[in-house]
Amino acid sequence: MDYQALGLGEAPSVVTAVKVVEDEHAIIISCLYDPRDAQMPYRLSFKKCAHITWEPFDEGVDPHQLDAELIGISVETHEPQKRAVITTDAFELSFSYGSFAVQTHTPTSHSSRP
Repeated sequence: MDYQALGLGEAPSVVTAVKVVEDEHAIIISCLYDPRDAQMPYRLSFKKCAHITWEPFDEGVDPHQLDAELIGISVETHEPQKRAVITTDAFELSFSYGSFAVQTHTPTSHSSRP
């Protein structure tokens, strides 16, 4: 799955925050679709996460307060060992996961469960 498969549209997105909930083994990525016009917030929610690698491109990147342009998203949805890689202009985040969902304020959503 790539960015277009999220079903949001053609406009770009920015990542505004990344939250790792360690006791739930979850990662929640807050985003803003079409930051110049529509400004629709949405979340990428991953559960049962492991092997998390956070690679900031600059020192001092605060995952709780971001304005990072989403450059690429790769989410494997059918592999037994599902992997996700989120690439922005400020960081790259990669991890394995068990389930995935896109949460928006519109009826468009996608979920993948084992």
